[in-house]
Amino acid sequence: MGATPLLQLEELVLQPINRRLYEDFMAAHLEDPEGTFTALPGIDPNESLNTQFADLLFELEVHSNLGNIHFWSVHLEGVFVGLLGLGDELQAEGSKWNLGYWVRSSARKTGIAVKGVNLVFSWLNNLDSKVQVEITVHPENIAGLNTCKSICNNWNGVRAKPDFWPVEIRGRTVLHTMWLVTLGGSSLE
Repeated sequence: MGATPLLQLEELVLQPINRRLYEDFMAAHLEDPEGTFTALPGIDPNESLNTQFADLLFELEVHSNLGNIHFWSVHLEGVFVGLLGLGDELQAEGSKWNLGYWVRSSARKTGIAVKGVNLVFSWLNNLDSKVQVEITVHPENIAGLNTCKSICNNWNGVRAKPDFWPVEIRGRTVLHTMWLVTLGGSSLE
């Protein structure tokens, strides 16, 4: 599949993630630390955030460049507004990626997550082979559920069975709902 591509639609730009994002990412985190920890459960709030954020960005950059995963920094009119990614921590058989997105507090409720996902899914949909993407959401995350439903309405996503799936977060098992979206090849014909 290759390295993570630059994706753009008008003023919305998804840049392949890189470690130079650190200062913008830290500033966005400070707007809503709890939101960051919820979206990035691998970050331990009791450890050095500087080191964890630097390590996270470095690892995401390396693996995105190799095409193992795909992560983007999301920019609107030149301003960093979030992260969007296709990771490889999977739950359902047949899945290739899991979708993750985080929008900084000051840019929420603007449709940026759905627009960004539409760019990524359009890219995936143009691939020769089919891929299945998982979207997992905590059932009490109303904004996340609404975003997920919008994405699934746009891309013919379906709710996965069983109704709840175990997801490990900081050493605890937390039940999430999951949707599956199939893209690429002749998936939407």
